[in-house]
Amino acid sequence: MSDFANLLGKLQATAQKANIAEVSTRRASTSASSKKRKLEDVKGGDILNHRSNTKRREENKKIAAALAVKTEDTQINRPRDFSALTIHISFLCIGAQKAGTTWLHEMLSRHPGLCLPKQKEVHFWDWNRRKGLRWYSNQFQLQPKSSSINRKREEIHYGEITPCYAVLPEYDIAEIKYLFPNVKIVFLARDLVERAWSALLMELRNAVRGVEAGRFSDNNDGMTAKERQQFLRDADPNQYNDDYFMDRLSHGTHSTRNNYAQGIRQWLEHFSKDQILILPYSDVSKRPRELLKELSIFIGIDSTTSSHSGDGEFNFVNSLKDEDIQTRYNVATDPKLNAAIRPALEVKMKLFLKPLAKEFNVLLEELGYSWRLQEY
Repeated sequence: MSDFANLLGKLQATAQKANIAEVSTRRASTSASSKKRKLEDVKGGDILNHRSNTKRREENKKIAAALAVKTEDTQINRPRDFSALTIHISFLCIGAQKAGTTWLHEMLSRHPGLCLPKQKEVHFWDWNRRKGLRWYSNQFQLQPKSSSINRKREEIHYGEITPCYAVLPEYDIAEIKYLFPNVKIVFLARDLVERAWSALLMELRNAVRGVEAGRFSDNNDGMTAKERQQFLRDADPNQYNDDYFMDRLSHGTHSTRNNYAQGIRQWLEHFSKDQILILPYSDVSKRPRELLKELSIFIGIDSTTSSHSGDGEFNFVNSLKDEDIQTRYNVATDPKLNAAIRPALEVKMKLFLKPLAKEFNVLLEELGYSWRLQEY
């Protein structure tokens, strides 16, 4: 009887191992199939890169564990690479996407008292945190901006502009608060329908190029004439019906970026309202110099800077030429790719985005702002 029991036990153990192996094989097969998914069906709206999203979630989990984030009280321990940080960030522009942030980067990069990364959108806190704080510090390289202006390193204000930061998870915001408790946060708010349409067009262009969802590239360099013609046909928004765009609009990538109030309230959980400045996108075209003056004072650089010779002042805002300040960036050059939104689709988008506009206006009132977004 004992021998039979031993034999039965061995058979059961073998069967269990076989079941585990079968499950593992199925999981591996499923994972392999998932990894092979490409951006093949643009018109069907399947332009998500699941492999990238999964990898990013795994990286975020590792970062959260390494930082010992305590979700119940949102406390954070000192990062392991804290000693590698060699700069102090004075300001972050966290959004919104497609709301004049490239223009703002170009303008602020000309201020002698500011140091911004050469490339806008470092994406450190959302894509590149694993590269470490030393890598982040190295993105800020001081460059001589005027022979008449002299600035010591300790007088320089460091900052960066990455619109995706508006939708950072809470533990990333908590780490930023730990590292830079006095940082100023800037947000440019654009009309929700206009912003969403611009973002949808950019996403469509990128999908046709094969750029994964969430990444950005408007560079057509290297295309042959034939390839460009094909690209213009495939990226023409008139080739896609309203259902396609409404489906994309309701997807998580766009729904979170359109929810201004939700994103800013998350930052307000860690920073005081005095540390956050919300500016209307319309000021970029209607009163750009006034916008830059207000922003300069907010981040602590003012709009005038003492000259190196000491016999006068360098006025940053007045030094900007009209043609420079009126330049617009990231605009599709071909009229087909920058088509106006269709009237019927515009009505649908307004109905969809109206609740988010109302929520944001409630927040603006709470924070004491006098301007509002259109509520349709």
